[in-house]
Amino acid sequence: MSIMGRTLLLGILMLAASLASIAFTPKLVGDTSASVNLQDQMPLHFGEWHAEVNTSRLIVSPQVEKTLAALYSETLNRTYINANGDRIMLSLAYGGNQGRRDLQVHKPEVCYVAQGFQISGMTKAEVVLPKQSIPVMHLVAVQGKRTEPITYWIRSGNVLVRGWFEQNKARITAGLNGEINDGLLVRVSSISNEPEKAYDMQEMFIKSMLNAISLQNQPMFLGKTKD
Repeated sequence: MSIMGRTLLLGILMLAASLASIAFTPKLVGDTSASVNLQDQMPLHFGEWHAEVNTSRLIVSPQVEKTLAALYSETLNRTYINANGDRIMLSLAYGGNQGRRDLQVHKPEVCYVAQGFQISGMTKAEVVLPKQSIPVMHLVAVQGKRTEPITYWIRSGNVLVRGWFEQNKARITAGLNGEINDGLLVRVSSISNEPEKAYDMQEMFIKSMLNAISLQNQPMFLGKTKD
């Protein structure tokens, strides 16, 4: 083979290798902002709800704090109250890398059990919005005299999921497409011995909350929808 032929072949091989490396480099899918500031994205007041500013801070051990720091890029915990004195607890946990199972945001049915709660009544449901439906999970966490109905969903990339099967399906599907999802856990809960009434109030809270979040920040909670 002539020098020109070898040079051309080498160029083709280098180009193919470059294209292959681009094709197989995982791409982050979801909210790819340089910094995620949940404090700024979540309003303190919306609808009939306002955040309680004097609630006591949850104190965790250094070991737990280290684990949370490894799992999540940012977290936000607030309690909202309305004029009737009803309280809703909101917890947000953002993780920039959902590509590995050990880095996935923790589902309430897992982390509550780890804290000594008993879980029952796990049921899939939907919160219907004007432009889309949110697949949510309902469950009840009980510890002693504390009964806490919970509604949650997880945004994995641009997909909304609940439960281990849907969460891992989203992670594996992204991996097969050469992508790495980011993720956000949205958990809403309240203290109540009447789960169905609690779920109805939580749904009203969720709708009011999402309606108050700016259009710019909507993808953080609901993913990017197709026009």
